[in-house]
Amino acid sequence: MAGILNLGAVKRSVVVLLGFQVLLWLVFGISYMLNRGSWVEVAAVEASTAAVGGWWSTFFFILLSSSFICVLLAGGNILVRFGSITPGLLVLLLQAVTIGWMAGSNGFEVPFLSVGAANLQFLKIGLWETSAYALICAVTLPKSLLVADTFPAKQWSETRRLRDIALSPAETGIVVLGCLMLIAAALIETNAILG
Repeated sequence: MAGILNLGAVKRSVVVLLGFQVLLWLVFGISYMLNRGSWVEVAAVEASTAAVGGWWSTFFFILLSSSFICVLLAGGNILVRFGSITPGLLVLLLQAVTIGWMAGSNGFEVPFLSVGAANLQFLKIGLWETSAYALICAVTLPKSLLVADTFPAKQWSETRRLRDIALSPAETGIVVLGCLMLIAAALIETNAILG
């Protein structure tokens, strides 16, 4: 795991993105196998609370919710690192497990009628959103202000200031890409809800 911190921004982003997706789909598969009844004779349910307030309020609600997760990811990474583990990385792992489990058990507010429909919706919306999470996490992973070799920290092996952790051009590009992915996911999801 420590080796990932030494990778360039693009390679690190690819590794984190692929690792995240593998974990998410692995958990999806396990959840699906344990909750097959959730996919049998699913009743169609209309979304009653998702679109309260109209298009713009729905869009901003979705975008702000996703952005909050990105703040947790980046903030957790920037705040502290113990060895190669950061709070932001733990948030990303939790997201993979939670999303995978919820999808596999068909536990959304509006359940999907089939696994195919759920996977198609993931490809339309979820892939953009989860990829943005992984990219934001990957870029900020080596940017920790306080670094300790162990947990709990007996002493900090490295301390930095905010100005010491500036983003490279490649990292800036990846952050911009992640932000555009969040916006795209929010636009697509808003249109899907209100469409």
